[in-house]
Amino acid sequence: MRFYILRALVTKEVQRHLANRGGIALALLLVAAAVLLSVFAPDEAAGAGGSAGGLVNGLHHCYVFYETETPLVRHLQAHHPDTVLMRRVRPDDVKGLVEATTGVGSITIQSGRDGTGRPVVSFDIWHPKDDPAAMAGYEQWFLREARRGLQAAAADRLRAAGVDPAALPPPPGDDDLWAVEESFRTLGDRAEALRPGAGKADPDRVVPAVTVRRQGLGGRVLDFRAAIATGMVVFALYFSCVYLLPTLNCEERERGVLLAQALSPASPFEIVAAKFLFYPTCGIALAAVLVAIYKYQVLGSLFFWLSLLAVGGGFLGIGMTVATLAKTQRAAFLGGMCYLLSVSLVLLVCAYNNIPLLPNLAVEYHGPRILHAALSGNVMYYHWYQLLAALVLAAAWLAAAGWLFRRRGWQ
Repeated sequence: MRFYILRALVTKEVQRHLANRGGIALALLLVAAAVLLSVFAPDEAAGAGGSAGGLVNGLHHCYVFYETETPLVRHLQAHHPDTVLMRRVRPDDVKGLVEATTGVGSITIQSGRDGTGRPVVSFDIWHPKDDPAAMAGYEQWFLREARRGLQAAAADRLRAAGVDPAALPPPPGDDDLWAVEESFRTLGDRAEALRPGAGKADPDRVVPAVTVRRQGLGGRVLDFRAAIATGMVVFALYFSCVYLLPTLNCEERERGVLLAQALSPASPFEIVAAKFLFYPTCGIALAAVLVAIYKYQVLGSLFFWLSLLAVGGGFLGIGMTVATLAKTQRAAFLGGMCYLLSVSLVLLVCAYNNIPLLPNLAVEYHGPRILHAALSGNVMYYHWYQLLAALVLAAAWLAAAGWLFRRRGWQ
């Protein structure tokens, strides 16, 4: 292989893309999408204390408005995550309709007295229209900490009055089941107070003690942000190797440029090597930029780079195979789209019908899984086996593409 010929062929590919800026525009759109993903979907681990950070479903911040700084408000100020912002406002501002920008929820705290003069605290939880579940995470945080704050204030007042507050029910735990358990406990205490002969042993209680627990399954929860980033990375590699390469290669064939290269001192191996160097390098570079915007720490992972090479190599072999079989640009474009739809359909059918082994023959089966594992930081031992399978499939596609190109690539 002669370096100067290889350099000339790669330079030719660079100049073609600089002259036709459609691919560059799409690459910039992908980068912009990665920036939007990073800015408007903060990481779920970003919150302070992990209690409500990245509380999600489209809401990246929550405002808590209050009119008076009470012991409850001071407790909330000391125990809120970074995504919750405390704001003191005028009394009239917490009684009307709260309007907020997209991605922001609100909670208002009002203090007053009822008709009998007893102090009353009102909480209003403002959620996006027709989507109360969007505030679920913030709501759980607020109600739990409000319960703790009111209990701490009650304990202080009882101590000041010379009463031991140990008889108060325990403060809520970190999950959202404390309210359920407390409701069962309250029911049992009230029923016990009404039962004839109250004070008997626990086995005779009207309502048994109830304990509620959640048990996690063995599987991990899908990291939605990592899944989106994985899709963008896969698309960057697919666009470069399975769309651009066949389309531009067929354009060269139609214009006679490919035949001119075959008649030049460049050997078929050097022509193929130049394409093998340029297109996956562009795809991998674009994918690395997207990942750096999403989570730059991933770039230090060897597993991530090996996954990029495996998926990029597989897509390169597929793209070159399509390029050698298609005769025109239109055929190359349709061939790439048909291949994508066909493989997606086969994988979907296999997944829904539990068909084994067949999906393992597709790079598209292993690639997203190993890339998602690398981006989410959850690389397990079996992901290395999937990486090895992806590398073997990539080598097979590259060998087939090289053989086909040598036989009929410029015809």
